[in-house]
Amino acid sequence: MATSNKSSSPRRTTTSLNQSSSIQSSTSAITNRQLSHLNSQIAQLQANLSDFNDLLTTSCDQYKNIELLGKIHASLFMASRKVFEEEDAMNLNTTNGE
Repeated sequence: MATSNKSSSPRRTTTSLNQSSSIQSSTSAITNRQLSHLNSQIAQLQANLSDFNDLLTTSCDQYKNIELLGKIHASLFMASRKVFEEEDAMNLNTTNGE
């Protein structure tokens, strides 16, 4: 019986080592899969941030152009007001002079 205990003990040790290495390899596979997924998500985030940066640059350029357009319109309105006031003043002077 002593020999059977000795022979069963190494089997248990071998079995526990196999289970331990099996657990480590499955844990390693899960970790590798998770890291691979994380890497793909980071790549997608980087692409999205690059697109967002391009959109922000375009928006800033458009803002500058819209601001300039607003200043041009304001200048035209002020100039047209002055022209119409001068015309009204000339029309009043000619009608009063009659």
